[in-house]
Amino acid sequence: MHMPFEISANPVAMNVYNNLAIHQAQASTALAKISSGEKASDPKEVVSTGSATGLQSTLAATQTAVTSTQNAINVLNVADTAYTEATALLQTGLALANDRAVPGADTSAIDAQLTSIESSVSSISSNTQFNGAAVLGTTLTVSVNASGSTLSITPDSIAAVASSGDRVADYTNAVGAVADSRAENTGNLQALQSTLHTLESTITTQQAAIGEILNTDIAKEMMNLTAANIMTEAASAMLAQAMQMPNSVLKLL
Repeated sequence: MHMPFEISANPVAMNVYNNLAIHQAQASTALAKISSGEKASDPKEVVSTGSATGLQSTLAATQTAVTSTQNAINVLNVADTAYTEATALLQTGLALANDRAVPGADTSAIDAQLTSIESSVSSISSNTQFNGAAVLGTTLTVSVNASGSTLSITPDSIAAVASSGDRVADYTNAVGAVADSRAENTGNLQALQSTLHTLESTITTQQAAIGEILNTDIAKEMMNLTAANIMTEAASAMLAQAMQMPNSVLKLL
C-alpha cells in the first residue's frame, strides 16, 4: 500500500503518538495498582466490589462471633479453676469427715475445720468473677457464627454441703456434685474451643476471598509495567522518526 508524503499533516506521527499515549496510560495504571495494592486504582475501573462488600460484612460478623466465643471460653476457664479449688477443699473435708468417724476423734476441732471449709466453698461459689461479673450460676449468651446464632451456657453454682448427720456421705455427695459440674463445664469448654477454631478458619478463608477480589496481583502488575515501559520506549523512538518524515519531503523540493 502506497502512503503519500505530506507536509501539512503527519498521520503516521499522530498514530504513533496515540499508541504512545496508550502505553503510557497502561504504565500509569500498573504503577497506581502496585503503589496502592488495590485492583481498583481508578474509580471508573469496573471491579467486583459488590461481592467484596458482602464478604466484608460477613467477616465483621464472624470476628464478632470470635470475640464472643473467646470471652465465653475465658469465663468457663475461670469456672473450671473455681471447681478445681472447691474440689480440693471438699476432698480435704471428706478426709476430715472420715477422721471424725474414728472413735475418740476430736470432733469439736474437726467440726470447726469443716465449717471453715464450707465457708470457703460458699465464697468460691458466690465470689468467683470474670471482668467484674459473677461466673457460677450466671447464663452466658454466646454468638457462635456470622448469622447471629447463639448458645446459652450456665456454669453450675456450687451447692452448700448438706448436713444430714452423716458427714462422710455429705462430703462424698458434695465432691460428686462438683465433679459433675466440672465435667459439664469441660464439655462446654471443648465445644466452644472447637467453635472458635472453626470461626478462625472461616476468617482466614474470608480474608483470602476478599483479597482475591480487591488486592493487586503484584507479580502480574510488575509484568504489565515492564511491558508498558518497553512499548513506551519503542513508541517514543518511533515518534521521533515519524516526526522527521515531513522533512524528507522538503528535501525533495
